[in-house]
Amino acid sequence: MNVNSSSSSSSALIAAYTSAANTRGTDARGNVASSDQATGKTQNDDSVNFSSTATDYSDSIASNAPYFPVRAGMNADALILGVAKPGAISSSKDKTFADVALDARKRMDEKYALMKDSGKPYDNSVQDRNALMGDLDRRSLYAISTNEGGKFSKEEQTAAQDLMRQQAQLATGYYVGPEDQKKNWKDPFANDPVGRAKAALNFLDNMSPEEKSTPQWLTQRSTIQTALSQATAADPVELAKKKQLYFPILAEILQNGTSWFDKKEADEDKSSELLNRLQAAVQSTK
Repeated sequence: MNVNSSSSSSSALIAAYTSAANTRGTDARGNVASSDQATGKTQNDDSVNFSSTATDYSDSIASNAPYFPVRAGMNADALILGVAKPGAISSSKDKTFADVALDARKRMDEKYALMKDSGKPYDNSVQDRNALMGDLDRRSLYAISTNEGGKFSKEEQTAAQDLMRQQAQLATGYYVGPEDQKKNWKDPFANDPVGRAKAALNFLDNMSPEEKSTPQWLTQRSTIQTALSQATAADPVELAKKKQLYFPILAEILQNGTSWFDKKEADEDKSSELLNRLQAAVQSTK
């Protein structure tokens, strides 16, 4: 049996923007009684919006695809999309968190079976890991990373944690991916620490509801926001001082990625230490 999952017809991409499309379509149908002309205009606007969203998602996938290699015949479109669009919904659409975990378990079991039937079972390589979880949105990854329902092995939890961290790091300009692709990476925030901090806030704001409900998420977001607000509101002399004080610590936090889902005690301690240092720096310059 061949592993058959066409990367050209991106199922994860279609699912992610179809969610928005269906919502708009429902709204449009609810207003049909207004007039044929108005309905026609709404449908036309929807088509334009769908096309724009699809193009946006497609571009996001294409630009980051080299950093998520997969075994031949499979794709990692949902993982890739999660770099630029962490809030894109595909696999977890319309599901409770418990059901998200059940769905993720089912999807991965099907991938394991496909790989085994192809004559090459899952081998825990980066390519197979990306293919195994390639159609999971960030909320599904979070269910695995936190072992929701006790359904996932330690190896699977670690793989999901690593992928979520990779998404966050790439989104804030830090390279994580195959060594042979590193030469093609350009850090968009190399000389723009404020832009990097804003990208981090945008990424945090678009995470899954379950991630955003953790105390660690709130602490990290509020600390980054406070540091950014103070640094950008300062006069030129104070701005230079605060940038020199805040941004090296902030850069270290972002380079580590979002790690509150990681059960490694050393990582949690390091993350807390960095946040405490940044909070202390912010307080000292108020």
